[in-house]
Amino acid sequence: MPLIDLIHYFNRNNAVGESTLYLEEGRAAAWHDGLRLRSLFQPIVNLQTGRVVGHQALLAAENEVGEALDSDAAYQRCTSDEAVVHFDRLCRTVHALNFLAQHRHAGGYLQLSVHPRHLLAVPSQHGLVFETILKCCGLAPVDIVLELKTGIHPDDARFAAAVENYRERGYRIAFSSQGEHPELFAPDIVKYLVTTLGTPSFPAGALIHVDQLDTREDLEIARASGARLGQCILFGNAARDCVSTHKPDGLAYNLRD
Repeated sequence: MPLIDLIHYFNRNNAVGESTLYLEEGRAAAWHDGLRLRSLFQPIVNLQTGRVVGHQALLAAENEVGEALDSDAAYQRCTSDEAVVHFDRLCRTVHALNFLAQHRHAGGYLQLSVHPRHLLAVPSQHGLVFETILKCCGLAPVDIVLELKTGIHPDDARFAAAVENYRERGYRIAFSSQGEHPELFAPDIVKYLVTTLGTPSFPAGALIHVDQLDTREDLEIARASGARLGQCILFGNAARDCVSTHKPDGLAYNLRD
């Protein structure tokens, strides 16, 4: 289905609630509570081969007068559990639509953050509504890595239930590690800042993803640590367009390449 038809479908069926999706220069954007929401994508690279294997979606938000807001400031405008669930899902919908718009040449996987307040506000069946949205976009949970941010104690039963719900639906799970115990949930990926490499012990079986590799020295440190994945300005700034993940023969790279 063409992107504009999907936008009309979601608006018509109230899939975005009080918000409005619209087409802007060939990409999806949204109006929500005085904010303009767009997508940026940063390539995720296999550090051993140099190949792009996926993209991290990042939120670009502006207020009514065109001033940029960072993601934290945008989420702070959500004053209730219901509001944060809606806003978090809307952002991921915009990202999925824009990934779909480029999917013919931007294969690999899409990595999306899930806000901690969303995890705790949804009582059960985490990922069900978003799976329905993905299906409309021609995507599936297997195409998605959900990045779960820190800020929730790993012993919280709601957190454990959310992780299990997502995994049962086929989503891959990435943890941003800043001191919690990701090995308790057997994540597919654990994401570290380059400055924290070597401080924790890496969970067995997980791919190590390193962020903020801003120098060649950082890159060598990450490779020497055994990290498999990375993102940084060395590989590309966050941008409106995805970097192609296709080989010369037209086949897309993937996480296990």
